[in-house]
Amino acid sequence: MNQKRCRHCHTIFFPNPRIKNPRYCNRPECQRRRKTLWQKHKMLQDLDYQANHREAQKNWLKRTPDYWKGYRARHPTYVQTNRLKQQKRDRERRWVVLAKMDALRPHSFVKPGGYLLVPDLAKKDALAQKIFLIPDTFTDWSFLAKKDSIDLASGFSYHSP
Repeated sequence: MNQKRCRHCHTIFFPNPRIKNPRYCNRPECQRRRKTLWQKHKMLQDLDYQANHREAQKNWLKRTPDYWKGYRARHPTYVQTNRLKQQKRDRERRWVVLAKMDALRPHSFVKPGGYLLVPDLAKKDALAQKIFLIPDTFTDWSFLAKKDSIDLASGFSYHSP
């Protein structure tokens, strides 16, 4: 009889003649690995299997609604590491738009140039505007307001922020 090498533990074994193409020995950890790989492959390929799996999970959660509360109570280190991981994920997503369309970002994503501002997609009266990016290091803000006769009479002058 031919000997084979197990794909998981790499030991040499004599295959069961009733199994067509054995790749794993009969050790429990090797069989567990074989089944896990089969399930992963099946989940990727079979939509019915995925739906059945999701439905089974929902049913299990309905039968055991307090499972996760008890699990967290029994495993405080899990709670702590999960909290730290969530904080890290939140920090990484901080600049990703989560709820607001106009969330501020550390760097401007607007490129200088001409733009059409459209108030509503159904309307056709777009307003043309030019956008100029002003760096943070800019200090002369006097160009923002025109000097008129009232400013000159009152002695008003604009100072940079």
